[in-house]
Amino acid sequence: MALDGNKPILHEVFAEGWLNEATQEAWGRPVDVLVLPDGSLLVSDDFANVIYRIAYQKPA
Repeated sequence: MALDGNKPILHEVFAEGWLNEATQEAWGRPVDVLVLPDGSLLVSDDFANVIYRIAYQKPA
């Protein structure tokens, strides 16, 4: 999300796909988030019983 002071001016989805929009069937359920010192996120999924690591990579 981009901010102008405290006002949001832009946002974009960076993680999606846990729900099939067509069938409304879930294949995952993100439950909690932990921010690591390097800025990456750990997202726990108690439906799939996994932990995802989401990290930013600057475009080339």
